[in-house]
Amino acid sequence: MRICHLSQTPIAGAPWAWSESFKEAGYDSFCVAGQIYGDGRVMPADEGWPPAEREIRMICESDLIFCHQGKPYRMPWYPRDKPTVAIYHSQPTPGHTDRMAERHGWPWAAVGQWEERLYPGCKFVPNLVPLKHPWFQPGEKPTDRVRIVYSPSNKNLPGWDDKGYEETFRILQDIKGPGVEVDIITGVPLEECLRRKSTAHICIDECVTGAYHRSSLEGLALGCVVVNACDSRCYWLIRQMAGGAVPAFNIQRIDDLQRWLCQRITEPPGALAILGAARLVWMEDNWQPSTLITRNFKPLMDAAFAHAGQLVA
Repeated sequence: MRICHLSQTPIAGAPWAWSESFKEAGYDSFCVAGQIYGDGRVMPADEGWPPAEREIRMICESDLIFCHQGKPYRMPWYPRDKPTVAIYHSQPTPGHTDRMAERHGWPWAAVGQWEERLYPGCKFVPNLVPLKHPWFQPGEKPTDRVRIVYSPSNKNLPGWDDKGYEETFRILQDIKGPGVEVDIITGVPLEECLRRKSTAHICIDECVTGAYHRSSLEGLALGCVVVNACDSRCYWLIRQMAGGAVPAFNIQRIDDLQRWLCQRITEPPGALAILGAARLVWMEDNWQPSTLITRNFKPLMDAAFAHAGQLVA
């Protein structure tokens, strides 16, 4: 089965990562997506946006389309009789998503993170990580210092979008010493961001909104101890998507983050590296693309083919 992951915007590299994950699960998958943010960050894709004639032909010849954020569905060349699954990664506002495919009867779901609660009663799916891809392999962790990384999505936007930048940045300014290194990653391509995370002992996602981002999953895959403020709703979603597995996050609210970090940087870097390696094992055991796709995505894919059959009839 040939699957296209289609998105007008980069979505932090999620459409590409999902496409790579589908490849790992044995599907013939490719990604056509926007690649460059306004701040210059570059995200990967097999083909960029907007698609040229050749890419449009590839899209139309695919067997099924994952229409990320729903926006591509309005393009005049979109094959609206093609089995489609709409996936929402952001809040349900016109600036972020378009729900025409959903209104036309195609199956849809929200990513099982903070966004899920904004779509009452929706189906939800995990944010996939291609665990075998070279970019998602742990790097060598320093033995002479504790290395902490933090990668706010957009430090100029509030709340969910900036990963609590202002509050977290103030805390990280006070985490100093000869045995600690703090790396705040902004404005770089995804490949570089992942490379810098891969050598860290601790990966901070965000500790403000009660949510978690792709950063948490990337950190686990890269062998980091991951800290966020995952609330009970997000905690429950992970367990549902991962077959009951308890999330491998260290959960700390922003008011407790500095105390927690100060305790961690007194520990031997080698001990933290061992804890991080255990987080990678959790991903390998519970977040394998093939298992997650069968459990969470296959019902949506089957529904898309069923709806296409109704259109033909």
